[in-house]
Amino acid sequence: MNLLEVLNTGTSLNRKTSTNKGNKYDPDGGRRSSGNKSRTITTPPLQQQQQAVTGEPEQDSLFMVSTKKRTQRKLALKVCGFDYSQSELEEELVRLESRGDYDQAAGWAFFCGLTERAIEALKSERGSGHDEQQRKLMSAVLAGFQPGAVNVNPTWRDLCESLSQDMVDRPYLRAIFSYISSNDWFRVLNEPRLSLKERVAVALRVLDDEKLSQYLEKSTERVIEEGDVEGVLLTGLTTSAVDLFEQTVNRYSDVQTASLVMSYVVPQRFKDKRVEDWVESYRNLLDRWQLWHSRAKFDIERGKRMNSSEVAPPQVYVRCTYCAQTLGHRLLVQNVRTREGKRMNVQTNISPASSGRASGKQKPTVCPSCRKPLPRCALCLLHLGTPIDPVRKTIAMNDSSKTDPAGFDLWFTWCQTCRHGGHATHIFDWFRNHDTCPVSSCSCHCYSLSKVADE
Repeated sequence: MNLLEVLNTGTSLNRKTSTNKGNKYDPDGGRRSSGNKSRTITTPPLQQQQQAVTGEPEQDSLFMVSTKKRTQRKLALKVCGFDYSQSELEEELVRLESRGDYDQAAGWAFFCGLTERAIEALKSERGSGHDEQQRKLMSAVLAGFQPGAVNVNPTWRDLCESLSQDMVDRPYLRAIFSYISSNDWFRVLNEPRLSLKERVAVALRVLDDEKLSQYLEKSTERVIEEGDVEGVLLTGLTTSAVDLFEQTVNRYSDVQTASLVMSYVVPQRFKDKRVEDWVESYRNLLDRWQLWHSRAKFDIERGKRMNSSEVAPPQVYVRCTYCAQTLGHRLLVQNVRTREGKRMNVQTNISPASSGRASGKQKPTVCPSCRKPLPRCALCLLHLGTPIDPVRKTIAMNDSSKTDPAGFDLWFTWCQTCRHGGHATHIFDWFRNHDTCPVSSCSCHCYSLSKVADE
């Protein structure tokens, strides 16, 4: 679900009407009267605008424009990370000021309707001398701002516009003075140096429902076109996010981010060939960089988020070099149909103890599919698949206590560099005393390479 769908979900939830019986609002004094008793509530000017329309004088709430979807907007603000109460915002502003981010503190306070708090942040006496003087000057100019004023001094307005043009490297002050010089929130929402989540948070507080929907739609189109990864905030992990990451990959070749993010939902939620291509490219990239552990962790974590039908069984088969079929030459299930409709032979688990009894119909030294002979062991020179001598004797004596339950002695073992190999037990016996390949014409240091790979 994307941010626009969050706002469009449901109807008017948790809404209070502005026509509460016996409760009226005086736009000039910020006074409310209930029956014959009256009391004065001091609120920031933008909060007065909110209360004038919604009739919601909440003690710890921040400014938000009149809306039928207040609950949805608060949820969207939470997604953006800006669902603050007034006390929580004050804690955040103090934290920003403590690390010297006075401009940002002033900007956040102003965008939430706390003009006086923004002035206080700019008047802080901490910081370098020149910067402190500049901020105090900005606070003096900001003090002349009167929300909702009709007649504004043109000289003061021109001064604010000039300041907004000069604040190239100070986006928060630039946004503040752009708004107060034009009374147009879109000057803030189109400020490129503010983060997307900050601009969206401002839009959620100041735009009416219709303008907000239009703004989010246009912003979503823009971030998709630009391949802006931050735009996932608007698209969510949906097919629109795939379109966004497609532009990201095309522009920056960043298959890692696209693969990692979209693997949370593809193929579990939906399927998309583009995501599958990115994932495969990323896996191949990790292989080329020899990041085997990273590749394995990625496959494991991605497998956890896939449907069970999509996960390949954790099995390894040896294939024939002639026909590429698996070499399950003793207990073989013929013509099993796969999910894709193909027919193939499937190997079951076997052990040496059962090999003598189960090999009556299948010759163990040839491929069960094409009948071509299997490679020879480099040490005993017998075709692979033939039980080695100790196993022959064990089977003949029917002594199951001396057998290898996993059949490891009969496993095919080979070097990934020179491709020479043989029975596992013969190969391990050889490399107890040697580090070069057992084939006389080969000088490959198989054992040394194996130790390097293990490290």
